Amino acid sequence: MHHNDNEQPNLSLKIMMMYLNKLMVLTGVFTLFIGSCVGQEPKNQKIKTAQNYIEQPPLAHHQVALEVLTASKKWIEEFNKGKGEKCGKSYAKNAYMRVIPVGGKNGNKNISQFWIDFIKSGASNLVYTDVNVAVIHEKQVLLSANWQMNVGRGVIYQEKWEKVNGTWVITYDDFEILEHFRAPKTIQTDPLASHKALEGVIKASMHWTTGFNTQNIQTCSDGYTKNATLSPSPFPEVIGKKGIQTFWTELIKGGAKNLIYHSPTFTSVAENRVVLSSNWSMNIGEGKIYQEKWILKDGKWLLDYDDFQVLKQY
Repeated sequence: MHHNDNEQPNLSLKIMMMYLNKLMVLTGVFTLFIGSCVGQEPKNQKIKTAQNYIEQPPLAHHQVALEVLTASKKWIEEFNKGKGEKCGKSYAKNAYMRVIPVGGKNGNKNISQFWIDFIKSGASNLVYTDVNVAVIHEKQVLLSANWQMNVGRGVIYQEKWEKVNGTWVITYDDFEILEHFRAPKTIQTDPLASHKALEGVIKASMHWTTGFNTQNIQTCSDGYTKNATLSPSPFPEVIGKKGIQTFWTELIKGGAKNLIYHSPTFTSVAENRVVLSSNWSMNIGEGKIYQEKWILKDGKWLLDYDDFQVLKQY
């Protein structure tokens, strides 16, 4: 393709070439990152000024996830108290429940009866593990998990929670019974441990986001472990809390603000380990968080690995 010598080169490419040619030190790269985000766009290129996802408050989807976790915890507690009828009331009027290999149940009346009969048969001690919560939008969240109880174990492929008239209800429930125990077992695990881990990370993420949006650099830095890794593609990897603090300091001082998480997914992957992924935007650009790995250390949830990409600069 013929190149016009008078045409201003792409700013992002220019930045990366400067880095590669001069082998700039880390702080220099941060400065270039700021310039690429807030600098002047090339002539003849359409400038996008409107931030994506701006219609929602920065923490709206975190809050939605917390609300659904609360509703899910309540459902589990009602089941373990033997209150099948109350379990049924957590479903929408026209909900559908698919139980493998039992079959389907239409409407909350039939679903209620299923849970009443199941509890009467001796089922109890329900525990959710490896819980995954995916926020679709402000009124819809998908939950999946592994489950076990005294009489068997299985997998929840999808609980579709929707906010109807201000209340979170299940509109679709798809789960499978993988094993019936020959004799009842006592499950010692905290039935809500995965839920509690997710809640802890969501609140920690909210605290970090609020810190960023209020230009509180210390809050951002304190959110990482001492030897954490930050992978901010397309820019160089940063290892260690000190370097990570420098990264966020330069970004915030350069004018970055109004960070919004959009459609986040929170997954409890192991004991004291939670992974977060999400779309994100701020006033200078948008991208994708591929993985935030949070670990519980000395009673505090901290980021140990942070992998995100800048997909578009405004």
